[in-house]
Amino acid sequence: MLAPLPNIVIIIALAIIGAIVGQFINWAIYSWAMFRRRPISPWMKLDSDELKLFGAADKSRRIPIFGWLAARKINFGEEVEGKFWVRPLLIELAWIVGLPLVFFWYDGGGLLGAGPAVAAAVAAIANWDLYAETWFWSHSILLTLLFIATFIDFDEKMIPDQITVPGVLIGLTIAAAFPWSRLPELGAAAAGPVVSPITFASPHEIPAAHWCYGVWGLVTVIAIFVIWVLALLPRISPFNLGLGAGIKYTIGSIVRPRRKNDCAIRIEPRRPFGITKVLAAIFLVVVPLLIAGWGLLPKENWASLFGAMVGLAVSGGLIWAIRIVGGLMMGQQAMGFGDVTLMAMVGTFIGWQASLAAFVYGIMIAMLAVIVMVIFIRNSHIAFGPYLSMGTVAAVYNWPNVWAGARLPVFFFGPLLLLVLLASLIGMVILLPIVRWLKGLLFRG
Repeated sequence: MLAPLPNIVIIIALAIIGAIVGQFINWAIYSWAMFRRRPISPWMKLDSDELKLFGAADKSRRIPIFGWLAARKINFGEEVEGKFWVRPLLIELAWIVGLPLVFFWYDGGGLLGAGPAVAAAVAAIANWDLYAETWFWSHSILLTLLFIATFIDFDEKMIPDQITVPGVLIGLTIAAAFPWSRLPELGAAAAGPVVSPITFASPHEIPAAHWCYGVWGLVTVIAIFVIWVLALLPRISPFNLGLGAGIKYTIGSIVRPRRKNDCAIRIEPRRPFGITKVLAAIFLVVVPLLIAGWGLLPKENWASLFGAMVGLAVSGGLIWAIRIVGGLMMGQQAMGFGDVTLMAMVGTFIGWQASLAAFVYGIMIAMLAVIVMVIFIRNSHIAFGPYLSMGTVAAVYNWPNVWAGARLPVFFFGPLLLLVLLASLIGMVILLPIVRWLKGLLFRG
């Protein structure tokens, strides 16, 4: 644990870790890009032509920050902008400086609020260092993934599965192993202040005999996971041909069986896509683990895992529904499927309550960006993923106000909140055609 160490040791250690994380983020941004893979990061695996660009300076460029300053003199060709080094340099600098600051924010009770009362409560809470460091490391992993997703989405208007699939698995693992990693609520007891993790039922209590602990809880968790896997599989689903034909073509597009006929032209044999094989392996490993966890995990851990699954379903399902409804009403793609998988990942880390707040914050930030773009360049097309990421950061680091301000009017709805969200989607069906008409008037010609 870091807390017992002197502050200067913590700062130096986290600055070094921040430099390593910053380099990993820059490597992932340029390596996981699908359309604009650029041989910029010195940690990338390069072909012979790309190696000629680096020469003997390759190893020296692996020094954080200073390596990017040295890279200014390298000519990477027309596909790489002249100031390419500025962004990766700032990313590494932000992590070197920011990671220690974020640690002290968590350690000082930032997730519980500010002021003398919170400081006094933190000093009196047993195992506080364990709570604070678990939040810090868990949210640092989430922030790392959000950084990568944000800049790839800015560059390519897409979010690769290399980010969101491992992110969901990591989020579920943390939830199952460390139930106190969930966002906290400060309460009081006879012995003094206590920290309680937010559950899927918060602000209500989970009854001891709640159905989530029984067979139906296991079925629900497996069903959510199966739907997530199926949603990620590359497939073609032409249900306009009929239910039977749609199912047949869907299964065939996933399995991609061998062709039944031969011809003179040599055609590469069909095989399942690489991501299909990966997802199949994940399914075969995780489902037995979920069954074992249901039988072996303590109730507290299972409730935490169940809450992470509910967060995946609610946050990802909300964006998925908006994507479908918005696409139908606007006549164009409202959101990419990467936004769906991104919010599903976020939900596993912070739960459905904070994910709703993240979505609202993301919309507000995106609206400001759209207004600026319309005024200056008369273009309203944006990648929504970065703003969902910014909204997530805003929701987490403003969590005390989010929970105190929204828990009464919003979260006490419980299951009825799903009806509220459904009513909101119906409102979208009514309003989006009007927005589409106004947009046509504004951008005519």
